[in-house]
Amino acid sequence: MRIVFLGFASSFTQGMSYQDNYLCKQTLADGHQVTYLSNPEKFVEGRMVETSPEDTVLNDGLHLIRLSYVNCGLRMVTKKVRCFRGVYSILNQEKPNVIFCHNTQYLPVLDVIRYKKAHPEVKIYADTHTDAKNSGTNWLSLHILHRVYYRWLTKKTIPYLEKYFYTTYERKLFSAENYGVPESLMEFYPLGGFIPTEEEYKSARERRRKELCVEPDEVLLVHSGKMDALKRTAELLQAFATVPEFKAKLAIIGSIQESQKETLAKLIEADSRVSYLGWKTADELLEYLCACDLYCEPGSQSATMQNAICCGCAAMLYPHEAYVKGFDYGNIQWVQTREDMVELFRAIARHNVDLDELSQNSWRCARDLLDYRKLAARLYQ
Repeated sequence: MRIVFLGFASSFTQGMSYQDNYLCKQTLADGHQVTYLSNPEKFVEGRMVETSPEDTVLNDGLHLIRLSYVNCGLRMVTKKVRCFRGVYSILNQEKPNVIFCHNTQYLPVLDVIRYKKAHPEVKIYADTHTDAKNSGTNWLSLHILHRVYYRWLTKKTIPYLEKYFYTTYERKLFSAENYGVPESLMEFYPLGGFIPTEEEYKSARERRRKELCVEPDEVLLVHSGKMDALKRTAELLQAFATVPEFKAKLAIIGSIQESQKETLAKLIEADSRVSYLGWKTADELLEYLCACDLYCEPGSQSATMQNAICCGCAAMLYPHEAYVKGFDYGNIQWVQTREDMVELFRAIARHNVDLDELSQNSWRCARDLLDYRKLAARLYQ
């Protein structure tokens, strides 16, 4: 089977733990031919940079085609309109059986519709990563970009879709309200992860805990991502410092935004239990998650949360509606304030929280809901 992924509303970067990477990886592992059409942007050490167009086959067999934006005059308009030339020709060349559209917010969905009309046997799926927290945050964006342009593109696409997947409950609501996507077409399709084998898990856990000098009776906490104020890394560090009796180590992984560097550097330096590991590849991050006992995400949402659950981590999370409605298998400790974090750390230190039980519930959540082997198979069953 030949599958084409359209990622013009996102970007493809090798080595990242994003849905695009993992779905492509699993689809290739299942023996299918995969082409990914991307915009010209990618992450380099936590920063988004624009690169040149390319047409290449990666080491894992993925055919990656990176196209340039069609210039619409103003740079800001160009990146919002998301127009790319040659997509219909590429589809004719690749001859896909399945087309997966990561969002429908780009002009080439019209090429997808055209291809579907010429090849009605082709199955088309779309998903959405758009909600009120990450999009439409000002009047012009919401009422013009989303409720006119993106709504028009989505409405054009709806009659040709097998399913319209929403990755969180909040995104389902946003698509229904702003794009008019019918309930009957929508289906929950969370960002997932890969469940390591027992051997992979034990090997990574032993190696990374040894690297971080984690003693057998210590708890390893991991906090990761692109650390801005919304990530609440400073509050996490302050809460951790408030409980010196907590026999634990905290590993900070990712990039720190310039506005946070001075504050976080002081907090990290002040606590010998804290290590800042910098930016890590997706594979490296998964190894640290295998070593982790409690994944800490007290602020903004991140796809790493799902990867952490797939590595059997208990989770400390802010109660975003998407998390509460989608991922609570009795594996999560909810925190809203710094005081909540302090109380949780004290409870764990007193052995009043069973991290092993939370971990087992995370494994159950991963097997039921998040395994990319199951998620990928839904595209070609």
